[in-house]
Amino acid sequence: MVSLFRIFGALALPFIMWNNWLMTIWLPGLGEFASVPITWIIFFSILVLSDKVDGTLARKFKVESELGALFDVIGDTLLLVIGVFCVILGFARESLADFQMWFSIFLVIFMLSERLTVFPTTKKYHGEPNALHSYPHKTFAALGYILVVYCAFTNSLPIWVLPSLVLLMTYAVLDEIIYLSRAKTYNVDFKGHGFEKYELRKPKDKQNENS
Repeated sequence: MVSLFRIFGALALPFIMWNNWLMTIWLPGLGEFASVPITWIIFFSILVLSDKVDGTLARKFKVESELGALFDVIGDTLLLVIGVFCVILGFARESLADFQMWFSIFLVIFMLSERLTVFPTTKKYHGEPNALHSYPHKTFAALGYILVVYCAFTNSLPIWVLPSLVLLMTYAVLDEIIYLSRAKTYNVDFKGHGFEKYELRKPKDKQNENS
């Protein structure tokens, strides 16, 4: 239910963006910020916090399921993708150069294609479509959420933001695909190479799958 709230909340973000309460905020040492979409930022932040709540509740009440994990991944992806679109098409649009706009669109397509690649890869090697909750993926999501809020607050998009996200996402995807193709058993909470060891699949197992 929490994941569904995040999914429908993410779909509502563009409507909140066009009917938003803008205000001017002054921060000590940073100066004045005009046209801050405070309502949108608060709602987006609540959706981000729900990403932590759903997993905690599922583990506490022992109601974890494949469907819940799938909704969790869909909710995370939609929230970040729609959040980035709101930034590049709304809040920071006037300050973006053409290459930043196209780079932003490429990042969104990259995020979506990553899910479309990983799900069938997991299905092929381990019999269930899912996506890892590794540290690289969590770092990418956390950094993406923070930057979306920052860009919405400042109505700007620093040049270094997009290349950083693309590089981090590329590393997370390669890390996940290597794990899926080499691990004997699948663990959705695998932390990533360099953080956790795992048992490798034997050549015999690979031959059986190929046959």
